[in-house]
Amino acid sequence: MRVLFITIALLLLWVPALQAASIEQQRDWFKQARSALNSDQIKHFHVLKDKLGDYALTPYLDIWYAGKLLRKGDEHLVADTLIAYAAVPESIDLRNDWLKYMAKKGNWAGAHRLIEASPALASKFPEIAMMALWRASQYADISSQQKVIFAQTVMEKFSSRWQQGKPITALINPIYTAWVKQGHPNDMERWSRIISFASKGHWQKTAALSQSLSKQQRQWLKYWRSIQKNPEKALQAWPESLSSVESVRPASAIISDGIKRLSRQDPAKAWSELQGLKSSQKQIAPDFFSTLERSVALRAARRHQQIASKWLAALPSSFHNEDTRGWQVRLAIIVQDWPQTLAVIGDMPIEQRQQDRWMYWKAQAMAASGNLKDADQQFRTLAEGRGYYNFLSAEKLALPFKLASPEIVVADTLVAEIDQIPGIQRASEWLALNSQNKAIREWHFALRGFDTIHWKAATVLASRWGWQDQVIRAAFKAKEMDALTERFPMTYAKQVKQAAHATGLSEAAIWSIIRQESAFNAYARSYVGAKGLMQLMPATARQVARKLKMGKGALKLFSPATNIRLGSSYLAGIKERFGNLALAAAGYNAGPYRVSTWLERVPFDAPEAWVEAIPFNETRRYVQQVMAFMTVYEWRQQKEPSSLVARLHAKVEEVSLNGIQVHDVELR
Repeated sequence: MRVLFITIALLLLWVPALQAASIEQQRDWFKQARSALNSDQIKHFHVLKDKLGDYALTPYLDIWYAGKLLRKGDEHLVADTLIAYAAVPESIDLRNDWLKYMAKKGNWAGAHRLIEASPALASKFPEIAMMALWRASQYADISSQQKVIFAQTVMEKFSSRWQQGKPITALINPIYTAWVKQGHPNDMERWSRIISFASKGHWQKTAALSQSLSKQQRQWLKYWRSIQKNPEKALQAWPESLSSVESVRPASAIISDGIKRLSRQDPAKAWSELQGLKSSQKQIAPDFFSTLERSVALRAARRHQQIASKWLAALPSSFHNEDTRGWQVRLAIIVQDWPQTLAVIGDMPIEQRQQDRWMYWKAQAMAASGNLKDADQQFRTLAEGRGYYNFLSAEKLALPFKLASPEIVVADTLVAEIDQIPGIQRASEWLALNSQNKAIREWHFALRGFDTIHWKAATVLASRWGWQDQVIRAAFKAKEMDALTERFPMTYAKQVKQAAHATGLSEAAIWSIIRQESAFNAYARSYVGAKGLMQLMPATARQVARKLKMGKGALKLFSPATNIRLGSSYLAGIKERFGNLALAAAGYNAGPYRVSTWLERVPFDAPEAWVEAIPFNETRRYVQQVMAFMTVYEWRQQKEPSSLVARLHAKVEEVSLNGIQVHDVELR
């Protein structure tokens, strides 16, 4: 009997191991099946697939198999596969391929039905959608009235596409032929296409189109080319023939292109030329010139030219927006014109005026103007929040930062419910197979349309998996902004500590850059090619690697250790150059050269104002986020958070919050 109990106990101990071995075996079979399919070992593929049973990723094999047959000209499995696996995001790729296959085969009726069933295909494949609708208008078993509507819709879509300068491929040549037979293009349509090409400097593409123009109109195009070569000189020689009512369309396009090009060189000259044209070209609507004035004024403002303040103030009220009002305030802040700061903020719509940014600068302006009571109240209100302006406000009044991380409260049953969603189980398996992108795709596809309560459960589940980038994103969707432990992970602690020791940067600084750059997605890749945790461009990585005398492994940018080492070294180099972490963060995001240019325009003797006046919205937010994140990460390390104001003033280690007195730190 005792032997029986021992045997049962041993079997119970072995159950988890057997289960683990089973899932590992399934994963191995899945990878083998995928490889067999890719190498056309179809019989072996089916043998392996049959072994998988209810393995979570088996649907992918069916989808890939249907896709492989489709590429060989056999579409018989596609429809049933799409129905069976509509909840699997990979089916979207199969549907796309099927539509392209139908178009290639001329199965326009099938293409039309597929687009009607999945309308998103029309925007992804506009030419196929047009052609399918065009054929439907000719052959479909529909009423004559519906055929007319279809045909008109196609002509309108084609005309719009043609005028925008988009390419016309052989696929839609039949539509083009029918469009021409209807008397197109007319003068307006032809000029639209010419303008779309000429404004980009694509003059070769205008050659054939210009043959239908009059001699005078071809002269206008020649003049336009001269404007692109020397906008200032050419605009001063505006031809009389472009001042007629009949020439409004080309004249407007030429003025717009010329003024924008000149404003890149010299906004003041562009403004002067624009005023002359505004006075002489009465045939062009005033709103056209107001739009250009706003564009030139904003360009000058982003170059910190104070004359832009006058230009912005002169704009009609209907042409003001969040951008124009914001730059009016920034220009006033740079020169410490506090009455102007208060006036512009006071004129903002309430939604903009109540943003933390402008509440903070209103308080700063009130304090600088001697209205300390109202300033203190404004700072006190802001200090209740958590972020860049909130932390600055707390320091103004020597108040503690609002840092706490309450536990996310959600029922375990709801977490379990999320965990049992097939798409979530597939995401888990893709993570186990180190396929981050497919895991993310499954995760978001499965959770689309969910409410905040379910996203809260998803946050807890992702946290249990250790999937930090999705924890951060799920917490945001769950509106769990106080969940600082989840939203600010301290992953890769060993690598971060080593990088901090090697570079002299703080661990909080490195974590903050990682948090802002990739949200801890080690496989992140930007649309411009930046890679990994600290989003390094390959060229930058090579440059830093050579400096560090690293070997061939230096370009493994999806390796956390490599990426953190290279990224931290690059950041430290910029910090050494500028002597300040805020400037280093700006350089990391926008490039050191741009930061040097901005410093020439606005000295860094008033750091808060300098950061506020960063020309790029993305970079300004980036710097503010990184500086605020450092406060959170210092708190997460169970340290007393250092002074954000001191960090802006490059005195990170020298000044603690205890040394900050009310109104001690103000703009100078």
